[in-house]
Amino acid sequence: MKVKQQVREHFPTPVWVLDIASSDAAPFNAKLKDEIEKIISPRPKVPSGSNWQTPHDLHTRPAFAEFTQLVEISARSVAQYLNVDRYPLMITGCWANINPPHAYHPTHNHPNNYLSGVYYVAVPDGGPELIFQDPRPSLIMPWTGKLNPFTANAAAEQAVPGRMVIFPSWLRHHVPSNEGKSERISISFNLMFTNFAETAAKPRWKASAGEK
Repeated sequence: MKVKQQVREHFPTPVWVLDIASSDAAPFNAKLKDEIEKIISPRPKVPSGSNWQTPHDLHTRPAFAEFTQLVEISARSVAQYLNVDRYPLMITGCWANINPPHAYHPTHNHPNNYLSGVYYVAVPDGGPELIFQDPRPSLIMPWTGKLNPFTANAAAEQAVPGRMVIFPSWLRHHVPSNEGKSERISISFNLMFTNFAETAAKPRWKASAGEK
């Protein structure tokens, strides 16, 4: 008896990885690093294992205009991929993270946003990757000696200077401890539909004849 098998991947979780050419990333990142240092200087004291964060308004500052444009262009390409580009997106927050050695970010997500992302300005040797948690509720994880996208409960994206990673805001993620000898610097951001309630979230049902 012959059996034809088909595999259909329903409800995928996309993550977009965008890399700037290294020749462009180096001077761009040097400029970003200088501007971030200006904001946090003089640096406040933080407990061991903690980190510095700038205010969440970098997208409104002229010094970060080129970075803001990069985020907006990248967001449009993601929206086109998802076929939701008819609904304009706006940056709702943008901030820099400075992780000294042994600093980390615990598991979290970004409520009240549609897309979130991170751009890597400086990554030391041994600098941690970005770890995404499996959103599926299954508790059964057979071990076969090698994980794959269907049996793993986490997935990693490498932190690389000049790399931007965009993901759904609901996807939980964390950053392990920085085991390098220098700081790990990144810029995070959130995006949401500008007129969400009036356009993107309109009811999809229609009243029956005679109903008002």
